[in-house]
Amino acid sequence: MASNASAASKPPGRSCRDATHAGVRERPGIARTPAIALVLAGGFGTRMGRPKQFLDLGGRPALYHTFRAFEDAASVGRIYAVGDGPRVEALARTAGISKYARCGEPGDFRQLSTKSGLLLCEEDPETVVLVHDGSRCLVTPALIDRIVEVALGGDAPDGDAPDGVVPATPVSDTVKVERNGEAIKTLDRTELRAVQTPQAFRLGLLRRLHEAPDEYLGTATDDASLVERDGGRVVLVDGEKTNIKLTSPEDLVLAEAILATRDGRHPAFWATKKS
Repeated sequence: MASNASAASKPPGRSCRDATHAGVRERPGIARTPAIALVLAGGFGTRMGRPKQFLDLGGRPALYHTFRAFEDAASVGRIYAVGDGPRVEALARTAGISKYARCGEPGDFRQLSTKSGLLLCEEDPETVVLVHDGSRCLVTPALIDRIVEVALGGDAPDGDAPDGVVPATPVSDTVKVERNGEAIKTLDRTELRAVQTPQAFRLGLLRRLHEAPDEYLGTATDDASLVERDGGRVVLVDGEKTNIKLTSPEDLVLAEAILATRDGRHPAFWATKKS
């Protein structure tokens, strides 16, 4: 796969800056256009033993909390998803998610799922699309709205919108490069950030980048890396420590504690520790 990716070292088309910023200047009213969300909920949850987006969290499927955050975000006008269509649609309907639009089929890997979801979106190419991991079920409306504001150039003195906006948090652990079981280098953690979702881009730009060959897309671990490879400007904004991703059973315990705190409840292990 590495050799194929090298051959497809650059997706076709114009550069990020040509494709994106020209459109922003031509459409001064874009800030009034609601963003859309694309929730990737097609994982099989191999480490959790079952699909993690449907694990019980606070008495509801984890995906419910993801949908609810985008439903409550003022900047989002529509929610698309990728995953088990009938199950996702039933959840959205039962939960009263009024912004829910459609669900697409997941791909064999993450970027193909994103590509599938992008094909559902019928909005203007200059619309901001927020790509989000469905298993990051504790994302908040406040973080979503803040990301959209930056994506629209709201915090830039000249109003020049970036090509991508990504939430991230500082890395607190010491990180080492390993080779054959030995530590060969210690990285400067002041330069490292742990990246989260949702990640914001212009719909037209992200569609163009996903026209690249599957081999090229398969080497990207997130959407922002595709924009970076294409020469685009990706801005980091402060993420939230509570915006965790469910990847292991331990994460579910932490998620329950975070949710309980938000709801004004006290997790049992905290009550025990205090007594």
